[in-house]
Amino acid sequence: MKLEDLKINIKIGANKSKYFYVVRHVFKDSIFNEIKELTELKIFSGDYNQQYIDNNQKIIYIGLGEKEKITIHKIASIYIKLGEQITKWNGVGLQIELEADLTEKISISSLVYQIANSLYIGSFPVNILSKSYKEKMQAFNVGEITFLVSKKEEEVAIESLKKAKIVSKYLNNARLVAHLPANHFTPQEFVSRSKEIAKLNKLKITIFDEKRLEKEGFEGILSVGKGSNKDPKMILLEYNPKNSITKKKLVLVGKGLTFDSGGISIKPSADMHEMKYDMCGAAAVIHAIGAIAEMNIPVPVVAAIGVAENMPDANATKPGDVYTAYNGVTVEVQNTDAEGRLVLGDVLAYVCKHYKPEYLVDLATLTGAVIIALGNEAAGLMSNSTELTKFIKQASEQSGDKVWELPLWDEYANDLESDIADVKNITGGKGAGTLSAAQFLKKFIEENTKWAHLDIAGVAWRSKGSGTQCSGVTGYGIRLLTNLAETIAQNSKE
Repeated sequence: MKLEDLKINIKIGANKSKYFYVVRHVFKDSIFNEIKELTELKIFSGDYNQQYIDNNQKIIYIGLGEKEKITIHKIASIYIKLGEQITKWNGVGLQIELEADLTEKISISSLVYQIANSLYIGSFPVNILSKSYKEKMQAFNVGEITFLVSKKEEEVAIESLKKAKIVSKYLNNARLVAHLPANHFTPQEFVSRSKEIAKLNKLKITIFDEKRLEKEGFEGILSVGKGSNKDPKMILLEYNPKNSITKKKLVLVGKGLTFDSGGISIKPSADMHEMKYDMCGAAAVIHAIGAIAEMNIPVPVVAAIGVAENMPDANATKPGDVYTAYNGVTVEVQNTDAEGRLVLGDVLAYVCKHYKPEYLVDLATLTGAVIIALGNEAAGLMSNSTELTKFIKQASEQSGDKVWELPLWDEYANDLESDIADVKNITGGKGAGTLSAAQFLKKFIEENTKWAHLDIAGVAWRSKGSGTQCSGVTGYGIRLLTNLAETIAQNSKE
């Protein structure tokens, strides 16, 4: 399954296109002299997200509001919308100026990286099954886009843009496959996409089919997939750079439910179609390792995903059933809609045993409770390692993928005790569902492994864009994980 190319062309330097608009940024408290008359006429005041187009001079003025309140998240949000806007024009390019008063607040590297990311995201439609998509692609004609920077800033800008192109390609392709419905993207399609990423980046790939899962005791993954006619899989991608500066492995694990009906504990019908997004963690992980490899980050990385479809039928796991996980822990399934943790448990246990990771991070659309706690603005971060938590927070600041730390206290595991097995998969209560889910996963983590769990249920898709995240499926995690790999590389001394 081939990766789609980016839809627009961005460069560093003066725009040489026949027809382009210059983009200038205006702070409310420092209006340019040439447009002061507009403020007096109340046509343009420089308020945040305000836009004025001077068609005679071919200039687009973008309001940034008060200088002291500007952030890269606010700028990214503007450019995601501008990326969508320019696709409606015919052959029009942009020359983006990064003024001195803007670069005093935010670095050139961050501005170029996030503005380019945002333009790539905004201009990349994911409704590929529609007739309108085909019509749009036939008429698609966006002019060249350039950043105008000083000579001394050119090298930094070129490197930032290079990174943005790689990361955005994988981010947008993760968005695309996540948006596909379950009849178009099954566990087998996950295999196809993983093979393509492995081929492009010369990664080692290992695929566990249903027979191998049965043979080696992955009863958690198998129990989730029993009600579906789509065979579950576990997929492993390995990146071992020749220029590695450390032997410490970063292992990334993703939850890949290509559809989650809830199984026998079936979900309400309202919005069940959105459960095609229950594989966003796995999509993020396999695309992130592709970006890491293409960027040649000198840290060994493994991406491991468990993929299945959770459906109800006569063969499906029933509430009260008990299975034995890969690491020998017996699990009572009291609710078949708490299935992602069963898949993750097996994968986490496997990678701990066979890869001995220095750092282990899992991404999963795991609980609705995290949306109650954090809304759509941040992933919930729970970790047993202060070092890994520090690295993830640093990567979050750099990438724009927000995280918020939640407690991983043992007390939240008390209500997971089962009267027939080692553990049950839910607490039965309504409180702290995100935290008890993390405690369940902790039972599959080997001692001394630095592990972090990211519950991305609120940020994987959203009805309204915000900051660096677009509306719809967001591709959350690609930027975060690539920056995490860079952070680990920067902190490695071997």
